[in-house]
Amino acid sequence: MLDVLEEWIIVNGKPKKVMHDNGKQFTSRIFKHFFEHNHIKDKPIPKSYPQLQGKIKAYNKIVKNEFLALEDISNIDDGKLRYDMFVKAYNKIREHGGINGLTPSEMFLQRLINALPNLNQLSGKV
Repeated sequence: MLDVLEEWIIVNGKPKKVMHDNGKQFTSRIFKHFFEHNHIKDKPIPKSYPQLQGKIKAYNKIVKNEFLALEDISNIDDGKLRYDMFVKAYNKIREHGGINGLTPSEMFLQRLINALPNLNQLSGKV
C-alpha cells in the first residue's frame, strides 16, 4: 500500500493530508513514520462520522463495477491512464443519483452560483 501512495505522490505531488478508514495498513508504524517524515497529516475517518466510510465504500464499489470489471488493462501505465479518464468521466459526465442526477462538476458549479448572491451582499456592505 505504501508503494501505491509513493507512486501517487510522484505523479500527483504530495498531499497535505491522507484520509483513511483506520485500516491496519494506515495505522502501522511504517505508515505513521512515512506521514511524519513527509509532513503529511494523518486523518482517519472520525468514528462519529461513519457515513464517510460508507461514501468511500460506495465509490470503491463503483470503481470495481464500472471500471475494473469493464477495462482490459494491459500494464500499470495503461491502468493509470484509463483510471484518470474514468475519474474525469465520473466527475464531469456520469450522473449521480445521490445529487439529483447531476454530475459532481455540475453540483460544484451550482454551489458556486448559489454562493454568488451572498458574496454580492457582503461586498455591498463594505
